[in-house]
Amino acid sequence: MTDMQHKPNGWNLPINQMTEEEWKDYFDCRKKYDIKLSDEEINKITKEACNYLKDKEKYLKLTKKLPLFPGLAISAKAWHGLKAIKNYNLSIAKEVYPDEF
Repeated sequence: MTDMQHKPNGWNLPINQMTEEEWKDYFDCRKKYDIKLSDEEINKITKEACNYLKDKEKYLKLTKKLPLFPGLAISAKAWHGLKAIKNYNLSIAKEVYPDEF
């Protein structure tokens, strides 16, 4: 089965309504951004991001690579919907909440 056949819990709530094209984009983002990182990789990205605290664009680009904490990811989904978190790394959140993302 494809990812499109396994839409996450709450996919049909008003906050998560998407066209089929938007769902395709969402699942493409999951493949692109949900990368399991080692502690060393996380530390490296974190240290590099600290070099760009005054450059919001570069800082956000780097920190979006870091896995969101599961509690933060599920809260963001509930408050802002799946579209708002599609460009973030949800790899750890998907382990804790496998049916939510």
